[in-house]
Amino acid sequence: MKKIFDQESAEAVILVDAENAFNKLNRKAALHNMQFLCPPFATILINTYRIPTRLFITGGGEIASIEGTTQGDTLAMQFYGISTTPIIYKLEHTFTKVHQVWLADDATGAGTLVNLKRWWDLVAFEGRKYGYHVKPSKSWLIIKDKDKLLEAEEIFRNSPIKI
Repeated sequence: MKKIFDQESAEAVILVDAENAFNKLNRKAALHNMQFLCPPFATILINTYRIPTRLFITGGGEIASIEGTTQGDTLAMQFYGISTTPIIYKLEHTFTKVHQVWLADDATGAGTLVNLKRWWDLVAFEGRKYGYHVKPSKSWLIIKDKDKLLEAEEIFRNSPIKI
């Protein structure tokens, strides 16, 4: 991403963090999509996640986990990573002028301010479908040139992202 950010065409970079992403993953959508994204892996995930996971709490209580991945599950990172590919592909094909890099629940996009605003809006909108809820308090727009600050503030004026 540093190489992309250093290119003349990149005016800024957005660092996106998702709110409690592994726990909020839309399990039903993820299991359905997994059958097309990675059929061999889908079988084990469906067998593991198709019914709510029983979570035991102090005092003998129990709650059912019906969303997200299960903490401690050795397949959780792979499940989550593959489950986010529809969002990544949609963004990649919709905004070819925004370069993006994803690692777990962190997304980074670099490009012009106008393209980044559109990309940010689509990350937030599409992400909700999959349980990827953008956390604006931990997401940042970093501009390269301080002379672009007013333009960035204008373009992102109705967005809760930090500049």
